[in-house]
Amino acid sequence: MSYIIDFLTHILGYVMRGCYSLIGSYGLAIIVFTLLTKVILFPLSIMTQKNSIRMVNLQPRLDELKIKYIDDKDKYTDAQVALYKEYKYNPFLDMLPLLLQIPIVLGLVGVVYRPLSYVMSVGSETVDKLNSWLVNVLGVADAGSTYQITIAEKLKAGFTAPADVSGGDVNSILGFDMTFLGIDLGKTPSFKGEYILLLIPLFAGLSAWLLCYAQNKLNVLQLAQGRMNKIITTVFMVGFSTYFAFIVPCGVGLYWIFGNLFAIPLMAVTNLVIPPKKYVDYEKLAGIREQKKLKEAEFKKHRKREAADYKRFFSVRDMQLMFYSESNGFYKYFKDMIDYVTEHSDIDIHYVTSDPNDSIFNDPGEQIKPYYIASDRYLIPLFMKLECDMCVMTMPDLEKYHIKRSRVRKDVEYVFACHGIGSVNLTYRKGALDWFDTIFCPCTDQFEEIRAAEKLFNTHEKLIVETGYPLIDSMIKDYENIGHTENDPPVIMIAPSWQAENIIGLCGEQLIDELSKSNYKVILRPHPQQVRHEAERFEMLKEKYADCPNVEIQTDFSLTNPVMESDLLISDWSGITYEYAFTTKHPVIYIDTPMKIMNLDYEKLGIEPMDRALRSELGEIVPVDGVGNIREVVSKMLAERSAYSERIEKVFREHMYNIGRSAELCGRYIIKSLGRKH
Repeated sequence: MSYIIDFLTHILGYVMRGCYSLIGSYGLAIIVFTLLTKVILFPLSIMTQKNSIRMVNLQPRLDELKIKYIDDKDKYTDAQVALYKEYKYNPFLDMLPLLLQIPIVLGLVGVVYRPLSYVMSVGSETVDKLNSWLVNVLGVADAGSTYQITIAEKLKAGFTAPADVSGGDVNSILGFDMTFLGIDLGKTPSFKGEYILLLIPLFAGLSAWLLCYAQNKLNVLQLAQGRMNKIITTVFMVGFSTYFAFIVPCGVGLYWIFGNLFAIPLMAVTNLVIPPKKYVDYEKLAGIREQKKLKEAEFKKHRKREAADYKRFFSVRDMQLMFYSESNGFYKYFKDMIDYVTEHSDIDIHYVTSDPNDSIFNDPGEQIKPYYIASDRYLIPLFMKLECDMCVMTMPDLEKYHIKRSRVRKDVEYVFACHGIGSVNLTYRKGALDWFDTIFCPCTDQFEEIRAAEKLFNTHEKLIVETGYPLIDSMIKDYENIGHTENDPPVIMIAPSWQAENIIGLCGEQLIDELSKSNYKVILRPHPQQVRHEAERFEMLKEKYADCPNVEIQTDFSLTNPVMESDLLISDWSGITYEYAFTTKHPVIYIDTPMKIMNLDYEKLGIEPMDRALRSELGEIVPVDGVGNIREVVSKMLAERSAYSERIEKVFREHMYNIGRSAELCGRYIIKSLGRKH
């Protein structure tokens, strides 16, 4: 490394000598030198700008990968590399400007410490003579790396130079002025005398602040950052620049100051050449940050309530039964089994939810004890210190992430209540159910997958209770209690899943365009999460189809869900297809988009996932490039509704457990199991 630094020092010395010979001022020479380095490195700034734009655009997908492979670092690394290749992003390129700055600064330190050699062109033989004179005649033995600066100071102080040193060299040294605006650029700032030198660290910190301020307005990466990240970056850069200017000669500090200042117009020019806003959707990124802020504000709003509920939860002695819900949307999976438990026992329901507006708070039952616990500050220790007999939850991945089994009581029974009919092997992460004791299983397919996984991966055998699916029983009951009139014209519902390559992204407009040419009533009801993240896209769709009376883009989810009232459902891999088909006995068209896979090892089980196996039983599969023929497919399926209805009913009976009795069996198991513990 020392050879590289010496090589760079020689090159930078020649550049500095040229600047000094043209200008005649050491300080101005350093400033011009700084500007030259910025101009020379400008092409690298262009490359970095392009690379940074790619980083900002791929960041949302990178965040998804972190969640998807949080328990498998090797697969995350492979997926990350593949993503970088897809976007042509080079992580090394972002570090290159900083890596180049290091040798430049180190080389410049060498130039500043050795002005006789690099600025005044004093020969090495003469420098050696002067160094020997300094040590042996003047007795200065501790000058160290600043010995050339010390030689110049001694000569200017009136000490007689050695006789064998030419008068020209001595006059050149005497005529060399290292001061700039009263500051000796060869000295290092210190609180011990010459306080004027402290202006260099002061201005270094100020220039860093100006640079960070400009970056927050201009830099492609900083524009995508949140307020707190910007503050942290600014504080670090100001602190580092100030400290750095204290440990190097003032000449290097001057270089650092103007390096920061010149970087500001350089960013502006770079943005003119490659405008970030042309390539980055900052409004979308701002929307994501705003959602985070709203969530944080929601936490703060209910902080006192959360603390009080946490305290109240642990004031309960001999707690038997706890339910945990991530949000209000999961209450529907618990409601009927909770109702059964309260109607057939005196067991209290301690219901912990991370949603302050959960429907459970509106339940007037005396046995219902709801608690709002959402932040990790309270939720993590709540689970770690849990002392109830049984905990029922719909959230998989117990023990794998922040939610752990109790560390206080080892015999808590953890019950997983499946909140979907699809394949647990395909749509959950590997080992997602391994730490549960009991599974409320809705169908034969999930039973087979769970047992096969236990055998293949040699995990403990869980108690699988063949309960059925309470939600589907409830949906069928509600559907049958409502009078249904035949839709005229027929209603076609498009309900995509929420994933990267779904119907919306691959063929949404083509699908709507084709169906709009028919007399069908066409309703697009996207996933709420996609509407939240891509609101502008759906506003544009509303504008595009505003003049199509038979097309509705439905993004108001406060309205009654019309899915069950449609005559035919079009989806991709959404779990709603099972609920729709099994409730209404109407068929489904599956657009064959790329399959959503959470467990990349799903094929090792040797069982075809029901998500793929049952599609042709519940309806028809249409490839993405076959959407142009969608009207013919819809017409045929509507004409054969009776045949599809019989087929769907047969599949329903063959695969689902205990139709109509699911909530009862869940409740009976809970009561019986808790009875054995007391």
